[in-house]
Amino acid sequence: MNRSRCMLVVLVTLALLVTGWVPNVNGQVAKTLLVLGRLISDAVSLDPAQAFEFTSVWVDKQVYDTLVDFSKDFSRAVPMLARSWTVSPDGKTYTFRLRSGVKFHSGNPVDAKAVEFSIRRVFRLKLTPSFIVTSFIDKPEDVVAIGRDQVQITFNQPMPETMMASVLANPVTGIVDPALIQKNATPDDPMANKWLSTNDAGSGPFILRSWRRNVRIDLEAFPEYWRGRPKLNRIILLEMPEPTTQLLALQRGDIDAAMSLLPRQYRELAGRKDIIVKSSPTFSLRYLAMNVGYEPFSKVQVRNAVKWAIDYDAIKRIWEDAIDPGQTIVPARMFGHLPERPYRKNVERARSLMREAGYERGFKAELLTVPDPPLPDVAAKIKEDLAAIGIDVEVKQLRSADLLGIYRAQKHQMVIARWGADYPDPDNLAKAFADFDMRQLAYRNQWDHPVKQLVKQAVGELDRKKREELYKRIQKITLEEGPYVVFAYPLRQIALRANVKGLEPSPLYETYDLFEVWKE
Repeated sequence: MNRSRCMLVVLVTLALLVTGWVPNVNGQVAKTLLVLGRLISDAVSLDPAQAFEFTSVWVDKQVYDTLVDFSKDFSRAVPMLARSWTVSPDGKTYTFRLRSGVKFHSGNPVDAKAVEFSIRRVFRLKLTPSFIVTSFIDKPEDVVAIGRDQVQITFNQPMPETMMASVLANPVTGIVDPALIQKNATPDDPMANKWLSTNDAGSGPFILRSWRRNVRIDLEAFPEYWRGRPKLNRIILLEMPEPTTQLLALQRGDIDAAMSLLPRQYRELAGRKDIIVKSSPTFSLRYLAMNVGYEPFSKVQVRNAVKWAIDYDAIKRIWEDAIDPGQTIVPARMFGHLPERPYRKNVERARSLMREAGYERGFKAELLTVPDPPLPDVAAKIKEDLAAIGIDVEVKQLRSADLLGIYRAQKHQMVIARWGADYPDPDNLAKAFADFDMRQLAYRNQWDHPVKQLVKQAVGELDRKKREELYKRIQKITLEEGPYVVFAYPLRQIALRANVKGLEPSPLYETYDLFEVWKE
């Protein structure tokens, strides 16, 4: 028996023995249990004030409620614990009216004081995802409970509704049960962060029943959920780091969905009647960056020559079609996306731009990448493409931590990198790629351009149409003058048994909504 088959037997046996998962005669047990095979060992903490890994955020999305959420197309805010809200004329102060009768899993009521406590707790802990809150709310006292059913939040700038939701729909603002936090607090841990890392204090559709690190996570339906009981009684996440193990388990019907297969494996499953493959472009980018501080790349003609020299279709093939080709800094499906793809391989045009810049004879440049497939092959293809216009590229593979250290210190010449949105608003991408003062990607590449003033203007623009126009202008300028070659929006793909309904991949990291998922 090979290694993958052995691992499959061990994992499936574990699931059967520990959960007692054996379908009864009419299949009802199987229909109310969803088993997902995926990598879960990235999870560090399930405390919403700390969770920042894919699995942690994914679980918290099921266990905790937020004041608001996004519509499925991420175009607008929709009510959650807040049934309605009003906003002050200056766009800075939102007043939320809460639903009545909502309970935590403990049975305690969800009220305005719980909301105030939860968001203020983010300030007190100051953990990794807290910047999503503290970037837009200056101090904890700006979150105030008014009676039992109203909360007033004052932001430090005018907040268009989608920007408000970008903060308050994020799992970091998941509402926790203050009574449980206080009960489990210690002198060394007054906010019970250690306890909440592995326990449940939520009001969401599912209850966290157990977490065996690097093995499994068990969730159970909350029967008194305010939206109604979920259609699934139980959800099990099994640690299956090897794609082949997931594939075999899915084909056998031992799991209901495989969430981290290889691109070729998803293609192999296409056309089967018993398995469905779904995909979505993600709110993330793959790009080549050029350091403007390296003299040749200070000239916009050289940067654009690089953009015209690259074979984008070849990169898509190297990626085994698991990307959505795109060239602008706001990904597809996000509000304000500019769907322009002007660049394609045109060696003559690229050479002409090199002559115009005074680099007809070319120059040497170092290209940094990580060794993770298929990036070495992408780097090799870029090296080949740029050789055709006289740029002699030396590819250097580094560990991710080493590459990031060089990149953040502005000591690179060229680098292949990625960027993912922390929240589903174009502000997050525009600040990173176009606002030098934010000390993110524009800063790393020493590109200090007047476009940053448009970025500062757009974030607080309350007129939705004007705001969209501003972000399209920002993208257009960055596309034509910036030091980036955006070449891909990676796809998020999942494969599931055909009887699983309502499970859709999300473009925003892994914010799957399992409340309305069911099995036929």
